[in-house]
Amino acid sequence: MAVELDVFVGNTTIMDEEVYQLWLDGYTVNDAVKVRMEGGALDECEANADVLLSDTMDQYRTFQMCERLLHSPSKLANQLLFQIPPHRQAMLIESVFHTNTCSHCDFTTALALA
Repeated sequence: MAVELDVFVGNTTIMDEEVYQLWLDGYTVNDAVKVRMEGGALDECEANADVLLSDTMDQYRTFQMCERLLHSPSKLANQLLFQIPPHRQAMLIESVFHTNTCSHCDFTTALALA
């Protein structure tokens, strides 16, 4: 019996701005998937609902792992665990500062001084 397996290996952390904003706004994974489906994500990437759910869950996990770094932008810029391009790091930080809130974090005005 032959089994076909596709594997992708990379070191750049992929982050979707829309999914990040949904995470910041406190959407659950399932609610975020619904929003993405309503926005046409299935048509854009030619995927099914299971793939979209898996992608959303993966991104939420990544955001949760990066959360501690969001408290200190200099740590985000100098860390080596996540290979995040500078423009994406700026997006992560600007989104948090713009909303000055994250439903998962306890951001205060002290964050702006970090």
